[in-house]
Amino acid sequence: MKVVIVGDTINFQGESFILEDLYDLEFFEKAKGNVEDYNNDSFFVNELYLNFTQNFLVLESFVVTNKITEIDALQSSNMLFFYLSDIASKHDLYIKGSFYFVKFLNWCMFFFHIFSSSIFLIFLMIKISKKKLKKIKGDITIVRTTALKNKVESLNMRCEYEDPYDKTSIYKYFSRTIRCSWVCTSLFTSFNQYSSLKKLIISYQGTNSIHLINEFYGKRLVHLNLYKKVLDAYLKQNNLDRLFTSNNLDRFAMVESKLAKKYKVQLIGIPHGLEYGFKFPKCFTGDIFYATSDFAVKYFNNLYKTSKFVFDKEFITSIFRKKQTDNNDIKIVYFSEPRESFVNHDIIRGLLPLFKKQNMILSLKLHPKEREEDYDDYDVEIIENFNNAITGNICFSRKSTILLEALYNNSMSSAILLNNKDRTFFSNFPSLQTEEINQAFSFHELESWIIESYKKKIDEKRT
Repeated sequence: MKVVIVGDTINFQGESFILEDLYDLEFFEKAKGNVEDYNNDSFFVNELYLNFTQNFLVLESFVVTNKITEIDALQSSNMLFFYLSDIASKHDLYIKGSFYFVKFLNWCMFFFHIFSSSIFLIFLMIKISKKKLKKIKGDITIVRTTALKNKVESLNMRCEYEDPYDKTSIYKYFSRTIRCSWVCTSLFTSFNQYSSLKKLIISYQGTNSIHLINEFYGKRLVHLNLYKKVLDAYLKQNNLDRLFTSNNLDRFAMVESKLAKKYKVQLIGIPHGLEYGFKFPKCFTGDIFYATSDFAVKYFNNLYKTSKFVFDKEFITSIFRKKQTDNNDIKIVYFSEPRESFVNHDIIRGLLPLFKKQNMILSLKLHPKEREEDYDDYDVEIIENFNNAITGNICFSRKSTILLEALYNNSMSSAILLNNKDRTFFSNFPSLQTEEINQAFSFHELESWIIESYKKKIDEKRT
């Protein structure tokens, strides 16, 4: 059997699909039994599994199950070529394509990124002015993302920001000389880490997959080690009780976990978004992890054989609740997703005739990564303000944190699941498995739910 790869598209027996299409519930269930094989002591243990090894395993399963013996990768994307080359080598298959120049360029770009990122970080460290650090006690959160910043606004605790671009970030408490020396030592540490990363990816997948980690980690390693340096120094100089974080699974989470243990600081995990329901090689970090529902607590405590997952409705409400708006109009809002944006367009095109028939207006809240001009052809209302969109309305999306946030902001919530991939990924988020979130599998099911929900919202306003 032969498979032909064109760009990111896999062509087999008259059908075309992409890598993500291969994921289904059967794969996740099967992968759960072997996930411990990919556990290691590196900071990258979960990232390697999520970003690379899962893709390798699902592609390998596809190749083996369909008894493929020949792979035409002459027009393949770099990513699929590297995966399939290692699969072909492992199973003694014929693969057409070499990519010698791409591999050479990949190595050059790795070294360029790792050195240029170091130089740029030194420049950023020099720009930040020094400020005296007053020793503190109690609780703190280190904010690295906008998502966490928005969540901790209501927690009334001390926040420090880690952002090399920001002159007010945590680096300000240390001299320019110390910061620059940290960057230099971080560069050397990064090469040692890279050596370990290569050994891991070769053992998990093969030698061609080295090029995948080159592309991903070349511009990321030095910053990670710089973060480790500044967090170590900060925790050493203060007497903290608890560190709150939304880094749950990635390399930054592993750094925080190691240093929290070193300084005997309790690490508290706050959900960054939706928690993946499939099993990772290592559990979510934190001595306590605040899950987003009772169901999620039971699910994760059972999955990872632990008791650290807890549900505190008051706490979760405080981090998801947005400031109430003065808008009294009930809006019907679709929250788009950046991945596979064509599905967004299919949903809008399918709903507009139904909305016109019901004399309703469809509102649209775009994901920050999407552009408004891509939706100019539709008769929809674009909502700019997130709080206005999520509060007191009828909200629907495909498989997003939005579905959960809507519940905490006096809105009705529904998933619109028109294809198998969205249904598969939706079912992999335990926090979404609640009766409060409707599931619509067709436009007419969604239409019926919207009409019923609109009546309920009207009744709420009257009482």
